[in-house]
Amino acid sequence: MMIRAQFTDTFLLSMLPALDEVIFNKFGSIAPQYPKVFRVLDSSRSFEQTSEIAGLGLPSVIPEGADMVYDQGVQGFDKTYLHTQWGLGFKVSRIMVDDDRFGVIKKIATDLGRSMREAIELDAAGDLNNGFTGGATAGPDGVALFSTAHPLVKSGGFGSNTLAVAADLDIASLELALTDFRLMTDDTGKKIRLSPEMLVIPPQLEFVASELLKGTMRSDTANNTINAFKHRVGMGAFQDVHVYEYLTDPDAWFIRSAKEETELRFYWRERPSTVHDVHFDSRTLKTASWMRFSHGWSGWRGWYGVPGGA
Repeated sequence: MMIRAQFTDTFLLSMLPALDEVIFNKFGSIAPQYPKVFRVLDSSRSFEQTSEIAGLGLPSVIPEGADMVYDQGVQGFDKTYLHTQWGLGFKVSRIMVDDDRFGVIKKIATDLGRSMREAIELDAAGDLNNGFTGGATAGPDGVALFSTAHPLVKSGGFGSNTLAVAADLDIASLELALTDFRLMTDDTGKKIRLSPEMLVIPPQLEFVASELLKGTMRSDTANNTINAFKHRVGMGAFQDVHVYEYLTDPDAWFIRSAKEETELRFYWRERPSTVHDVHFDSRTLKTASWMRFSHGWSGWRGWYGVPGGA
């Protein structure tokens, strides 16, 4: 006669689909925040590379009978995305599986899903949190993501996507930032005409942003002046305000154009998955979760950031 003790692997493995369901239900129970900030892409290679090209300049007036004027593209800056592997797991004994009357294993599995989700958010948010410092966090053009000194490889000079003097989020600073945003050019000096689609803020600025953008009248005067941010006819008013809970600077604020116009990228090489194994001698069930991803920025245009005043 066969008994359960002869098939420990079978009986332990029967709980694996339930564990997977618990882990991934918790992993996806709250909408992730990073996809609102990054262009999320899938990768089928061990790394990804991007390269910018500065295109053609403006045409010239050509007199009758004169030769055509020709131009050519210029190599820009390259970026390599190296995928990082992440993992976390837990082990439980067969006795604990048999005697777990209080749902401890389910709670541990739930927390594994939460831990994986939290690691993604914390790591990805580093691109904005470190966006005002150069050095090790500099981008492909050698400066910080938000800088007044982005080199323009063809026209010469520098592009900017931050205020010359840092300022807290208010009417004056937002007006300056939106004007700068409108005047962004490509590497040849042509206007790129991006529309500000989203204001990205930390939780500490949620109510400040609401007063600035949603009121009918300006919040800084009693003169019944209309709120220009709300009534920006034909100027592409913000479609969304994203309260990004993983921003670490309570004063920093950011403007983003449509995601497809930006180059803040997040690559999934391996989306979160679980692996299970049973150690035969000890009858221990091991569960581990793995993922591989990379993120960063290939270009700065379409983003504007301000670290807040001193």
